[in-house]
Amino acid sequence: MASSRPAVTLRLTTQLRDKIIRSGYTTVGDLCAIPTAEFAKELKLTPEQARDLLDQLHPKGSILNSFTADQTWEQEKKLAPITTSSPAIDRLFGGAHGGIPPGKITEICGLPGSGKTQLGIQLSINAQIPRSMGGAGGSSIYIDTEGSFVARRASQLASACSARLSEASEAAGAKPALMTDDLLRGIQYCRVHSPVEFIAMVRILGGILQEHPNVKLVVVDSISFLFRSNFSDTRMRTKLVATLGRQLADLARQHNLAVVVMNQMTTTIDAATTGKRSFDPLDENVHPALGETWGSICTHRIRLYDRGGQQRYARMFKSPTMQEQTVAFQIGPDGFSDVVDPAEPGNKVEGGGVLVGEDYDMDFGHASTQSMLFWDDDFS
Repeated sequence: MASSRPAVTLRLTTQLRDKIIRSGYTTVGDLCAIPTAEFAKELKLTPEQARDLLDQLHPKGSILNSFTADQTWEQEKKLAPITTSSPAIDRLFGGAHGGIPPGKITEICGLPGSGKTQLGIQLSINAQIPRSMGGAGGSSIYIDTEGSFVARRASQLASACSARLSEASEAAGAKPALMTDDLLRGIQYCRVHSPVEFIAMVRILGGILQEHPNVKLVVVDSISFLFRSNFSDTRMRTKLVATLGRQLADLARQHNLAVVVMNQMTTTIDAATTGKRSFDPLDENVHPALGETWGSICTHRIRLYDRGGQQRYARMFKSPTMQEQTVAFQIGPDGFSDVVDPAEPGNKVEGGGVLVGEDYDMDFGHASTQSMLFWDDDFS
């Protein structure tokens, strides 16, 4: 009978299997005999981990796979968001500290040069900030579809982050925090060259995350690059992108990690545009690529843009918890930050942001990496 099946034969991670054995559960029947919430509490599992286990015990579904709203809320409060290094952008997401929320998909869209890739690299580094310093204390996976990841820039941002962490550790009398090389080793870089490779990458991602539970962030840069010109059948493309989006959303929820997806912009040409393409990021005919189906999958959507010169802005235009608002930010040699002089007249923008100071841009080359996937055995 299924109830007498040894619990150790379930397809579980080594960590979860050890927890079950130490708690005295030896058979599937033992595990089925307790409510989900009690089971999760006793084994110190997240609701998602408990659901995944119970899905194996009750493959046809069960009322036991449920949690009260307050239990779900308490679990969400324990998860650390990932800072963008700009408090103004972090506040767009709300919450006590703000930042990219785990368990959800966040889209970052914008025209070329708006800072999408730099933000992806910044987040990949910031995901490793120790929990003792308010961070997620994990590692990152960076899936590059365009070849825009620049290791030199990643090293520069990692060095700046390491310096800030070391300064904070020294002030607190703690041991030195992560060094530059530690932060770079915490980013696993995956280069994909075609839709087929990307689909394969998403399919194996669940197994990778089970083997490396410390991953707190997955960046896809970008979702639109592979699908803009490789599909003549628009309906097929829409269906495929929606399927991949749902798979990424499921992974974010099941593993309590943040998924950040970069997206390009596209222009709708109609009679009102007189057949001309617009490159104004605020033009109503300029919008994120891949359509409304993809947009509905993303929990949060932020647009990065500039109005000429050094003025950079981030606009939250979709969020279940926050209103639409815009803030200003800057990108310097050390990465993203808020503007430095709020007293400068004439720089007020919607949402309370301001902008002054130097801006930093980089020459986006192409990554020299040729293989599809690099994996460090020390990565966890």
